[in-house]
Amino acid sequence: MLEQLKGLSVYHGFSAREKERLEDVLIEARQLVDMTSLGSQNLAQLEGTYNNILNNNLNDTMKFLTIWSIVLTAPTIVSGFFGQNVPLPFEHTPGGWLITIALSLLLALIFAVWMNHYVNR
Repeated sequence: MLEQLKGLSVYHGFSAREKERLEDVLIEARQLVDMTSLGSQNLAQLEGTYNNILNNNLNDTMKFLTIWSIVLTAPTIVSGFFGQNVPLPFEHTPGGWLITIALSLLLALIFAVWMNHYVNR
């Protein structure tokens, strides 16, 4: 708008001092536009960095939850088999339930070690 003011007939009626002030205002306006643009770029970069950090944190959380869901699957599967009404090993043994728990924990431990080795590769 200030640039267009130079093309109007009103501009030709300005005194030298008024024209000089208009030039100063134009310079200040350009500097303000440049500073605003630079600030906007900085803000966009900061927003991108913050989003990257949040995405990395979310990825770490999802990895942790996935590992634990896999580790906790083993006891569920073993106890599910022993909860059925079919003949299974150790069902008539007095300590059969201890063997079932030990087998569940052993499978969970194997999965945990395997996942730890897989993730830390």
